[in-house]
Amino acid sequence: MKNLIITNGTIVTDELIHKGTIVVIGDRIIYVGDQVEGDKIKKTADTDVFEIIDAKGGYIAPGLIDVHMHGVNGAELMDANSEALRTMGRFVVQHGTVAFLPSTVTASKENTKKVSQLIADYNGGDDEAEILGIHLEGPYINEEYKGAQYGPAIRHADLKEMEELYAILGEKLRLVTLAPEVEENLHVVPWLTERGVVVSMGHTNATYEQALAGFEQGINYATHTYNGMRGLHHREPGALGAILATPHVWAELIADLIHVHPGAIKVLLNAKSIERTILVSDAVQATGLPDGKYVLGDLDIFVKDGAARLAEGNLAGSTLTLITAVKNMVEAIGVSIPDAFRMASQNPAKALGLKERGWIREGNLADIIIVSPEFEVKKTIIRGKVVYNKN
Repeated sequence: MKNLIITNGTIVTDELIHKGTIVVIGDRIIYVGDQVEGDKIKKTADTDVFEIIDAKGGYIAPGLIDVHMHGVNGAELMDANSEALRTMGRFVVQHGTVAFLPSTVTASKENTKKVSQLIADYNGGDDEAEILGIHLEGPYINEEYKGAQYGPAIRHADLKEMEELYAILGEKLRLVTLAPEVEENLHVVPWLTERGVVVSMGHTNATYEQALAGFEQGINYATHTYNGMRGLHHREPGALGAILATPHVWAELIADLIHVHPGAIKVLLNAKSIERTILVSDAVQATGLPDGKYVLGDLDIFVKDGAARLAEGNLAGSTLTLITAVKNMVEAIGVSIPDAFRMASQNPAKALGLKERGWIREGNLADIIIVSPEFEVKKTIIRGKVVYNKN
């Protein structure tokens, strides 16, 4: 593996560095700065040791981290086979995602364990995005807000099942979504947070007060904010009101412009700030494929004009890629380019406690993407290695 000098592009950090250069030694970024100094490094570089990468005027941006993804390109996580994970990893690197959390849906104890074991044992290839662990989105949710989740398998959380899953996954149990208004669910929150697991509120009918009680127990995250939760009313602010009113809580957002109206996205950003908003894909099996019939766990879903729905019309995940979410935030919402990338890289890294990933700075892991001004991914670099190169 050669060291890298990436030049002739606009580096996306807290600000934009025009005509910037990045130097990568091994798996680390050792220099981020202007092209004048970068050209000096390039002139003295041994081409047997360094590969020079010309960004051709595009953005040199942090690799994206997707903490909520069920499947893509025909792959469905709940099929519980390694080929599904391989397909997911290979597909998303082509769209700028360097690391992700495969996300379950509500399923039986047996299938949830089977998927957990798969992720615990899986070792990805060099051409795949890195799997950081698992996001359990269900089964500990509220039937009234189940959305595209399999109702008969919904159940209350119990410590025995949590212990069994943690025994399989260990630190790969990264994120658990639950409904805090269910007393049994609330009881497992401290146990999870003591082990470094992020606990999220989602698919919930919690009142404002019940949501606050969840935050007091250690919940600090909200799954696909606005969707699958009790909404905001001025006399009963509900789960949504509690999320918007509580500064430290992270808020996921599906920015496909289908799940959430652009005006509501602006409300979220004003309430939570850029710093606490996380872009996610919530991608399903149909992502990257034509309209038609697909599956999400035990349910059939139907995709028309890119929108995935159940037969009765409920939204059922998305066909979004994370780079398209970034593009939508810039072009439809008016967010700055650094802020749009921050919500899909630095923020999810911070939420998961990843200290050396998610942002381009000296000393960090070299997770970098090169993106055209039109947000087309040209190259994906993970830990200093080029894993995708669009010819």
